[in-house]
Amino acid sequence: MPILNVHAGPAARILIYSATAGYRHDSIPAATTALKSKGSSINVIFDATEDKTQFTVENLSRYDALLFLSTTGEVLDSSGKAALQTYLNLGGNFIGIHSASDTISNTTFYGHEVGAFFDYHPELQNAIVNVLDKTHPSTSIYNFKSDPRTIGATVILAADESSYTKGLVNMIKGLLILSLGINFMALV
Repeated sequence: MPILNVHAGPAARILIYSATAGYRHDSIPAATTALKSKGSSINVIFDATEDKTQFTVENLSRYDALLFLSTTGEVLDSSGKAALQTYLNLGGNFIGIHSASDTISNTTFYGHEVGAFFDYHPELQNAIVNVLDKTHPSTSIYNFKSDPRTIGATVILAADESSYTKGLVNMIKGLLILSLGINFMALV
């Protein structure tokens, strides 16, 4: 599926869906606000809802993409699932953030869309993260002109500065940003 080009032509319209029927993440309102505030600078109009009755073939056809934001549980009834499947079958774009993989988990087509369903969180602990595809652009390391932590960003991964060639820019070194196809940094 081609990547949505949000900078060319008229503004893209994306529906943020953040309904929950299981665990509810406290970050949902802040994430919705951040996305909406970023919209004009990336040529996107974000609408947001938690109303499953918005999932009709007619309504979903208005959107260039659907963004499931930390959804959990059975948040769509059978008619909503059918509308979502039709939207996807017609080439609609889908973005799943965080617990979107813990949503409508009894629905085969949705499982194929998210790749795999959430199982559980292990206890908080240190772990090694292996980069499986070192050629993928999301595995890039970024050096920044300032430390994003000074404005409230929580940095969760950092590269060992002694393990790579820094190049010319050498201020805040080695912060690793994982990208899921959209340019978005959440400040928490």
